[in-house]
Amino acid sequence: MSTGTETSAAAAGLRGVVAAQSSIGDVDGEQGILIYQGYNIHDLAEHSTFEEVVFLLWNGRLPNRGELDELTAAFRANYSVPAEVIAMMKTFPTDSDPMDVLRTAVSSLDFYDKDGHRTDRDHAHAAAVKLTGQIGTIAAAWDRIRTGKDVIAPDSSLSIAENFLYMLRGERPDPDEARMFDVCLILHADHELNASTFTTRVVSGTLAGMYGAVTAGIAALAGPLHGGANTNVMKMLIEIGSLDASRCLGR
Repeated sequence: MSTGTETSAAAAGLRGVVAAQSSIGDVDGEQGILIYQGYNIHDLAEHSTFEEVVFLLWNGRLPNRGELDELTAAFRANYSVPAEVIAMMKTFPTDSDPMDVLRTAVSSLDFYDKDGHRTDRDHAHAAAVKLTGQIGTIAAAWDRIRTGKDVIAPDSSLSIAENFLYMLRGERPDPDEARMFDVCLILHADHELNASTFTTRVVSGTLAGMYGAVTAGIAALAGPLHGGANTNVMKMLIEIGSLDASRCLGR
C-alpha cells in the first residue's frame, strides 16, 4: 500500500535493462575492448579481411580456405543491383540524406527477391549475402547520382572494399587504400546490442523477413543519437575547415 511519500523513477530508454543477450560481440567502451566471437578486434583488423569477419560473425568461427572462397564468390555474384532500383534512385532529390536513400533502396530490393520473405536459415542467409553485396553498390551509386555522374557497374573481380572504392571514383584503389577501408569495415561490422541491432532483432522476431529487418535497422542507425551523429561531426569538420597551429592555440 502506498503512503504517498515514495518517489517513483523510470529508467531512461533501456539503460540498465537486460533486453536480450548476444554471444556474437562484446563491447567494453571504458576499457577500449571490442570482441567478435571471442576474437579481439585488433587481431582481426591486423590479420583478417572483411569477408572473413562476416563469416566469423555469422558462423561463430573463422572459415577455412574453401569456405572463404565460397562466401567471397557469393558476395561478388550479388554486387549488382536491379536496374529498376538504380532508376528509382535517379528520381530522388539530389539533396536527399544518403541514409534515407539507403533505407528506401534497401527496402525496394525485397521486390526483386522472390524468396525475400522466407525466414528459414537458408533463405535468410541468402538474403543476407545479397544485401552485403548490394549495399555498397547502392551507397556508391547514390554518391555519383547526386553529383551528376554516371553510375559505375560493380567489378566482381574485386573485394567488397575494393569494389566500393572503385564504384565510388571510377578507378581501382591502390592496395594500401583498399586495405585501410577493409579495416574500417571490420571495425564497424558489429558493436554488440546497439540501437540499430536491437531494432533489427525486434523486427526479425516478428518474422518480417531480412529486408524488413535491415531496413528498420538502417532507419534506427540514421538517427542523430546513433550513427547519424557521424554526419553531424562531419558537417562540423567541414565548417571548421583547416586550422593552422597558431589559430588552434588562440594566437
